[in-house]
Amino acid sequence: MIYTITPNPAIDRIVYLEGDLTLEKNNITREKYVDLGGKPTHVSAILEQLGDTPNKATGFSGELNKAELVSIFDKYHMNHEFINIPDQRTRESIIVINNSGGSYMITERGLKVSDSDKAKLYAYIKENIHSEDIAVVGKPAQGFSVEDFRYLIRLLKEQKAYVACDVAGEYLTVAIEENIDFVKPNKHEINDLFPGDEPIHLKFNRICEKVPNAVCSLGSEGALYKVENKFYQAVPPRVEVQSDTGAGDAFVTGYIYGVANGYDISYRIKWGILCSASKVQHYSSCQINKDDFEFIEKNLKIYEVI
Repeated sequence: MIYTITPNPAIDRIVYLEGDLTLEKNNITREKYVDLGGKPTHVSAILEQLGDTPNKATGFSGELNKAELVSIFDKYHMNHEFINIPDQRTRESIIVINNSGGSYMITERGLKVSDSDKAKLYAYIKENIHSEDIAVVGKPAQGFSVEDFRYLIRLLKEQKAYVACDVAGEYLTVAIEENIDFVKPNKHEINDLFPGDEPIHLKFNRICEKVPNAVCSLGSEGALYKVENKFYQAVPPRVEVQSDTGAGDAFVTGYIYGVANGYDISYRIKWGILCSASKVQHYSSCQINKDDFEFIEKNLKIYEVI
């Protein structure tokens, strides 16, 4: 079973403009959508579209707008079991997308979790997540300290789960220090960890020494990964981009789908590219279409990095 743990999910309100956002002007909307926010929840939604991969989304949710969040889960046919936090609302994000490309995001801080809330999550993990399970963990909510995050990772490892994180900053540092099974920093996050002019693949190698299944996201340029002592870059074909929001989460989904199915790292990378290159062709943060896969796979390029 794959468990996605989202301590701070979101309801995304996505607005597409007729033009570009301009200061002191009445900016006219072209389309509006309500969608799902929170990296691990995106993973569950995309896994449902891939099919044949049992998974459950969990984490915290605000009781006051739980019904709207659940309606979005149901739209993606997600299996979910979130811990309610009374008298709070799941955060909302407003995403404004220019007609010419580019976007702006305005996000609430979201849920504040108590020690009692955290204890409920830990108890859920102890009861439900065991060896041969996969746990995909997202960025914590307010009230969840860096050391709380470290404890969560250690608890999952004690349960002998395969632990994957897509986090940044101090949480990424903790994930690497705890030698989890999978991280996916982008090149900017790696440069923040290791400042200087050293080539990105050599900085990335410092992470690989502690997290052997690490991947470096390169955006539209694909992904950097290591097999034995060699580095490779997988580059997707050019496609018509509708929205790149959630593309990294789609890559994580494809990779974890490969882990769940026993694929080697090259096939995991391929599935990550299939999902992410499909996702950017659709407006939703977590929508893919398997009909896109044939073109992407035929035109995927893999190069050795010297």
